[in-house]
Amino acid sequence: MDVRRRTLASEGPLGNALPSSAIPVPSSAIKKPPSRLGSSRLSMMPTNSQQNLREAARSRVSSNSNHQLALPQAVGGLGMSTSNSGHDLAGRRSTVRNGEMSAPRGDGGFYGRTPQTQRSLPSSIRRSSVFMGGRQSMVPASYPSASIKDNRPIRDPTFKSNCIKNISEYLNYTRCPLPLTSKTLVSPTTKEFQGIFRFLVQDLLDPGMTWGKKFEDDCLQVLKDLKYPSPEGLGRTALGAAGDPQQWPKLLSMLNWLVELCRAHDHWCDPDVVSDPMLMPARELPLDYPNLEDRLLWDFSSKAYQQWFDDGAEEFTEAEQELEEMFDQMTQATFEECEKMETELQKRTVELQQLQAQEPPLKKLEEEYVQLMSDKTKFIGYIDMHRDKAEKMRQVMIRARAAISDHDKQIDDARTELSRIELAVSAQNLSPEEVTRMNDSRESLNRQLEDLRTRISTVMTEAYNHEMQVTRAMDRFEQLLSDYIVQAQQIGLMRPIDSLGLPSAVPTNVDFNLDVDLRLEDLAEIQTAARRMRMEIRPSLYALSESVRKESEQLAHGQIALEDNYDRLAQEVERQREEAKTLEMRLKLVNDQADEAKAQLQADTAETNRTVAKLEAEVTAVSAASEQGVVNAQGELDRKRIEFDQLREKTALLQDTMITQISSHIDIIWKAKDHTANSLKSVRTFAEAQ
Repeated sequence: MDVRRRTLASEGPLGNALPSSAIPVPSSAIKKPPSRLGSSRLSMMPTNSQQNLREAARSRVSSNSNHQLALPQAVGGLGMSTSNSGHDLAGRRSTVRNGEMSAPRGDGGFYGRTPQTQRSLPSSIRRSSVFMGGRQSMVPASYPSASIKDNRPIRDPTFKSNCIKNISEYLNYTRCPLPLTSKTLVSPTTKEFQGIFRFLVQDLLDPGMTWGKKFEDDCLQVLKDLKYPSPEGLGRTALGAAGDPQQWPKLLSMLNWLVELCRAHDHWCDPDVVSDPMLMPARELPLDYPNLEDRLLWDFSSKAYQQWFDDGAEEFTEAEQELEEMFDQMTQATFEECEKMETELQKRTVELQQLQAQEPPLKKLEEEYVQLMSDKTKFIGYIDMHRDKAEKMRQVMIRARAAISDHDKQIDDARTELSRIELAVSAQNLSPEEVTRMNDSRESLNRQLEDLRTRISTVMTEAYNHEMQVTRAMDRFEQLLSDYIVQAQQIGLMRPIDSLGLPSAVPTNVDFNLDVDLRLEDLAEIQTAARRMRMEIRPSLYALSESVRKESEQLAHGQIALEDNYDRLAQEVERQREEAKTLEMRLKLVNDQADEAKAQLQADTAETNRTVAKLEAEVTAVSAASEQGVVNAQGELDRKRIEFDQLREKTALLQDTMITQISSHIDIIWKAKDHTANSLKSVRTFAEAQ
């Protein structure tokens, strides 16, 4: 096996995730089992060489992605165990991949945790994290810091029956090895409750989880780690008396919550259920997903690292093709968006040009505002004039009422005088001749009165006809006066004549304002007004009309000249429009040629890019081969150094052994020599004595 991969495939304290567990366990949660301490033989490879190998592998992985994949740290600062088997290596790799796949999950980090009893192991038997740094979950924790009041109807029979049904179905579905009866979930024993709880927790967390001596402490710690939302009422007393009817509803609802959590965990990575963007493949995400480029590069780096780690692949054609397809789709979507924005920009530019070519609406509104304010001033003056006329008419009516009252008084006085005369005549004594004479006089007076009445009736008829004619004339005059005032207000004659800007032929000291009341008894005022109309206003109006007519003729002549100039300009514009069309056709032809040249240039650029990419791939392959050779040479050199060190140690040991043996042999020979000399002396002495 490649020496670079042995850093992730060691057995013993690092690689002991149970192979029967299918739950992704975070690497930081894996602990050293106490029984394996000191049982594995460490490698004799020096630490600096191993660090060089890790740096080379890290630089190899970092070149494929913007995200750096950190390699694991060495165990205890030394090396690997050389007693790894193939099965252990496979289990170690699967553990690393599972821990890596669970890193970006939004599970809040509570899957894979162990109770406090196991977390409290000494630091000397803890294993270090497989990776130097793990990516934190981007999903914020949704668990409250304080306990929430349980609003579930835990004592409702229907709720309890549903919980029992749900737990029974899940235990049967998962083939729970515990002996379950019909009364197990109705009135269980403490042992049965602990067995069900242990089974659910081990099914949710890890089958290799170890339990302490006190079940109550482990249970409370597990519920705290899993963020159980309603821990109130769940104490050591309740956990130790599971069969108590007062405590069992709380425990039953807690078991039902664990079952629902296990069901959710079973479908955590189901592609038909999952909707979390962090768990979906990057190719299935929408093109407008935030930071999609980083996600694509991360998936590419993960897939390439996995292929390199499992099969030793040096080229990742499939992963690169998927990455190119996704970037091509993103580029196409970007081009379409750019075209859409260019079209929108052209449309807005045309609208802006049209608005700039038109007269500003604000100027038109200002002119209309000035005109309305002028009309307002005129109407205010017109209303004031009619208010003055109404006041004058009110004074005339007051005087007419006073005259009528005087006439009524005179009639009453005449009637009183007539009654007095008739009484005086009736009181006199007259003769028949006087009576006859008086009767004749009376008849003659009556005939005269009849004649006078006839004449008065005729005169009154004629006066009425004249009065009607005068009334109609007055009405016509008032209508004409009203029309005159209105038209004078419209053309501005009620203003001072100096402000009109008229020619000098028009008198400037004429007041065109008329205020004539035909109901006045004083005819001198009416005659004065008529004389002013005839002598001042009418000639001034004639002079004004003549000046306006001359100005109108001048404007008509100017209009004719402007129309002629407009026709000439229209002909010139038409000619320039034809020239612009010709230039536009030429420009279109030039643009077509430029587009063809641009397409040719893009094709050449693409071919050049392919060539450059091919050369870069060859350079990368050569560089990788060089790095591989350097790494292999370095490893071989390190191995030879180790062998040399071993041989030197053996030589030194053998030399020490030989020196010791030679020294012992020399000592023995010396002792034998002394013994022989002593023996010879004793023999010689014995011989001399004989």
